[in-house]
Amino acid sequence: MPARSPLSLVGLAALLGFLLVTTASSAKAHRLAEAPRQAELIELIGDRRSAVADLDEAVAQLRDEVAKGKVAISRSSAADEREAEEQAQLAKLAGTVALTGRGVVVQLSHSDRTPTSSADAGAYRINDADLQLVVNALLAAGADAVAINDSRLVSTTAIRAAGAHIVVNFRPLVPPFRVAAIGADRRAFESSAIAADFKRWSGMFGLGYTVSTSSEVTVPAYAGRVTIANAEPR
Repeated sequence: MPARSPLSLVGLAALLGFLLVTTASSAKAHRLAEAPRQAELIELIGDRRSAVADLDEAVAQLRDEVAKGKVAISRSSAADEREAEEQAQLAKLAGTVALTGRGVVVQLSHSDRTPTSSADAGAYRINDADLQLVVNALLAAGADAVAINDSRLVSTTAIRAAGAHIVVNFRPLVPPFRVAAIGADRRAFESSAIAADFKRWSGMFGLGYTVSTSSEVTVPAYAGRVTIANAEPR
């Protein structure tokens, strides 16, 4: 077997050294080339993390604002609901809405008898004072709403005589006179003085007088204008 020449060994060693130096140089050059890109990537990742953190903070703020908005809306809705309830209650008290409920109905009518004299003619007819007393007795008996011939009585209503007619809310009434009162207690009304008087007058003069109760008494809304005037000192 031929022996290897020292020159060949030297050449091989030189070749290996060259390859190692070349590889190292290439690796170093690659690292030097990649360094700026890595720095850019690190900077980009840092920027993205900062942006994500900002977005997370913005989302948290928006959620907090939404939660506060829901609370505000809830409070506003509750306030609106309370205001609506108050307005509805005021409308009932003012008589601007129709009502239906259990109550008492009193019906009055003129007598069909002939008066014994012209001086006694008024005793055979229902007059404005009679209706006023009946209404007052029904209110005292707990009535919440009253109407005469479907004309709603409010705080400014006047029951007046206009010649031979009775006028309510500036409108003449046609007999018989039906007084409907929601919420009135029949026993309390019938124990009043005017109820006792009408029982007596019904027999004496033939005036029409009936009292009944119903679970569905309807009182219409006031049809006129509701105007409140305040007095001012001068």
